[in-house]
Amino acid sequence: MQFLEQRKLLANRQFLYLWLEQILTQFSYHLMNFTLIVSVFKLTKSNFSVSLLLLCFFIPSIINAPIAGIISDHFSRKKIMMRANLVWATLVLAYIFARRHFLLILPLTILIQTVDEFFQNANGATIPSVVEKENLLIANTLFSFTSYICLLLGSLLVGILIRFISPYAPFILASLLVYLGSFFVSKLRFEQKIVKMPKRKDVFTHIITELSKGWTYIRSSRITSFLVGFIVALSGLLSLVLAISPGFTESVLGIEATDASFIFVLPLAVGMIGAGLVLNRYGKKFRKIKFMQTGMLLVGLCLLFLALTTKSSRVANFTTRKVYNFEAVLGVSLPLAAIISILGFGGALVFVPAYTLFQQNIPEDLRGRVLSTNTLLTYIFSAVLTFLSGFFADTFGFLPILIFLSVSGIFLGFFSRKILIEAKVLEK
Repeated sequence: MQFLEQRKLLANRQFLYLWLEQILTQFSYHLMNFTLIVSVFKLTKSNFSVSLLLLCFFIPSIINAPIAGIISDHFSRKKIMMRANLVWATLVLAYIFARRHFLLILPLTILIQTVDEFFQNANGATIPSVVEKENLLIANTLFSFTSYICLLLGSLLVGILIRFISPYAPFILASLLVYLGSFFVSKLRFEQKIVKMPKRKDVFTHIITELSKGWTYIRSSRITSFLVGFIVALSGLLSLVLAISPGFTESVLGIEATDASFIFVLPLAVGMIGAGLVLNRYGKKFRKIKFMQTGMLLVGLCLLFLALTTKSSRVANFTTRKVYNFEAVLGVSLPLAAIISILGFGGALVFVPAYTLFQQNIPEDLRGRVLSTNTLLTYIFSAVLTFLSGFFADTFGFLPILIFLSVSGIFLGFFSRKILIEAKVLEK
């Protein structure tokens, strides 16, 4: 039955165009992002500098997420995606000239992320427009699965391209692929209910009013508020893992920071892919809260293991000598990679069901505004979390950060169902 649903979904040409476009843009986005994270750490040897880089991703998103959501409701989402892709692909090439200058990387990142925010909101709001409601879970699972594959391949390719070809190669490849993605956007045909924009003098008031509608809708629904909390927390955690991975890899494990793509991001994506396969097969057979509980428990236990790793005498023996490539210390890198893959598996078990339920509970005419509000909250939380993590990692080490996050994950894994029953969320 599920195989037939998947075939029906892939036979939908509009969904296929959107999916192919996602493959190209997501791969390019992850390729560029992790290249920047590794490059900034290698340039500055500072976790706090990586946090500042990530702030340059989050701040324009915080500012523009409300506007992007409203724009995607008031204008053609196809045109937004098309133009954003072309501008993004052009601007990315500027990193070739800026990559050795930290103070140039930051403003360029702000500009590129501003463009990307308009694309991402329009793209996310388009999925329900090209997929029937009963196939939305499968579509979101496939999109999430694809994102994890792109995260895996993009991050893996960062280490390969930088080590064996050129530090400029990731930016050139990312630009070319996003130009190609614009072609698939041009083939999209779908109906969109466009809300009429107010007069120019009333635009600012309209933005505040429309944003408040998204926030009011989230607050008015217990289940939506709960789901937003999970989505925000997991997105922030992913940002934190990516932010600390080069520093953790080099300063704790004694492994070259460039190889963080092999022992951190690659296993993380493998775990996410595994969760996507599980959800694709069993997603309709069990309650989504079961997947979410299990995922949070796995996340908490894996973070606890990472916290204990910082105190491991075996690891310390490597870090007191010199920095190695990951293949030279497989006794350390392989066990860590296994734990990181379980971390990715648990995170995806939480995120995919939560995001699917979230989409299903949003009215079509409010979708862009509610998604933009959720994105705004995600970026605010992620910005605060990554900023503090960079400061604490440089000042106190990684142990207090990982202990706090692991305790939070384990608590939610054990007690989230009880909390939801008392809040009468599960009844819905």
